[in-house]
Amino acid sequence: MTLDPVLAASVLRRGADALSGYALTAIEQERLIAVVHQRGMSVNCTLARANRFAPIADAFPLTCSLLKPWLRPLLDELWSVHRPDNYQFAGEVPAFSWFLQQKLSQGKVTHPYAEEIFRYECAAWALIQTLQSSAARPTPERALDKSLTVRFTHDPHMLVPALERDETPPPDLPAGDYLVRLTLRGDVLDVETV
Repeated sequence: MTLDPVLAASVLRRGADALSGYALTAIEQERLIAVVHQRGMSVNCTLARANRFAPIADAFPLTCSLLKPWLRPLLDELWSVHRPDNYQFAGEVPAFSWFLQQKLSQGKVTHPYAEEIFRYECAAWALIQTLQSSAARPTPERALDKSLTVRFTHDPHMLVPALERDETPPPDLPAGDYLVRLTLRGDVLDVETV
């Protein structure tokens, strides 16, 4: 219930009726009802959400900033279908990435800058993840630069800095064709317009 605040709130309001979909004994139901009535339960739910959100915010800070008004319902929907597979929440980034890509491709996330910012951060995240895999390789292979190019349809010089400051970018940026190259040199990520 800590990972499902909706269920916890339902049990708090409705008691055993909210647990009718589970094969629980009367003692198990009583224990769960007692758990949701404990003073720290809402704090536990908040901490669980924060722990699940932290890796997503680390991987996609600009996307989270851009989608801030819609982020909570998006996360609620994601977390209603995706359960963590370990206590370190290691699967949250790929789950969020897959989920948001589905929403973008279905036209359910329609912010005009969402797709390009998300694509940019996916590329940056992919390059950064190569640091972990290359740490085990011999030094000559690790020394190679790795790069990816991302296409923007709005000026990244106006879009990215606003989001880095956690500001809403201007809604009327002119459309264009911009290429940004992300290059991982050692453990430094360089970004340049092509």
